[in-house]
Amino acid sequence: MYDNRFLLLMTRKLSGEGTPEELEELNGLLSAHPSLQEEADLYTRYWEQQQEPYADTEPALQKVLRQIDSDAVPGAVSPVGIVTRMPLWKKISRVAAILVVAAGVGAGAYQLVARQYEDPTSLVQKQNSKGVKSTIVLSDGSKVWLNADSKVQYPALFTGNSREIYLNGEAFFDIVRNPAKPFIIHLSNGTVRVLGTSFNIKAYDNQPVVETSVATGKVAFIPRLKNNRPGDTVFVVPNNKVVYRLNLEEVTTAATVSADDKAWTEGKLIFRSQSFEEIAIELERNFGKRIVFDNDTVKQYRLTGSFQNNTLVEILEYLSITKTFSYSVSDEAIVISR
Repeated sequence: MYDNRFLLLMTRKLSGEGTPEELEELNGLLSAHPSLQEEADLYTRYWEQQQEPYADTEPALQKVLRQIDSDAVPGAVSPVGIVTRMPLWKKISRVAAILVVAAGVGAGAYQLVARQYEDPTSLVQKQNSKGVKSTIVLSDGSKVWLNADSKVQYPALFTGNSREIYLNGEAFFDIVRNPAKPFIIHLSNGTVRVLGTSFNIKAYDNQPVVETSVATGKVAFIPRLKNNRPGDTVFVVPNNKVVYRLNLEEVTTAATVSADDKAWTEGKLIFRSQSFEEIAIELERNFGKRIVFDNDTVKQYRLTGSFQNNTLVEILEYLSITKTFSYSVSDEAIVISR
């Protein structure tokens, strides 16, 4: 919906946070939809007129409502001279855009406000590239920490009798409890159902294993078998995890340390007797640097280490002490040798 996108881009521009790409996109919208130019000029004029900070939201709201004329877009007149009425949701979302910028809160908060006025049946998509992590607050107050190289899709508003989202990658969830609306995470190779709990899911489409570990509460994991039918439901409790090996269609449970499984949300990397090949995949995701091996034996090294706020080179240097290997760094990749 270009309308909400226009409001967000205007907010980014007025707050001074707009990237060159976003400003170019805004100009494209204004060119494609000339009716938006009048609104853009209006918001810019009001922004430039603001001399005092908005410490109190209610007076600010009333002031902007008066400026917008409360019922109509200025200048939007029909051929017979009747002022065109603006729908209430649209008027409020525009007021919210101006107030958020005037308060100096920025576009992040505006997204939370504008989300209330989006089509509840449409899915919002958040995708992180390698080396990027983010935090998302859903409309019910649940929080999602999305890891690097991961994607989540969720509705702007949860409607109906369930709360359903889609995940490809890794995320840690802290779900607001609501027995009347179970929370369901759809994966390519399974489904996770909860009522209210915190847990970690690792389910990259290009990886042969799906893992779900629980920090608090209880989680139900339902694997999706090769014939697309659901497997037996497995219930997971705190400090336990379920592991689904896709090639074997094998589901197992094991004890785990939930704090370690969610350590990535705090900028930590913890490896416990993992193969160097597995560790390299994690390092690629976290640092966005391609890692290649010129020796298959080195891939199978089992390595252990715990890191926080270390550079990629620092991590490799430490690992090379525990198990002998060499590495070379170029602009294109890091090459691991025996």
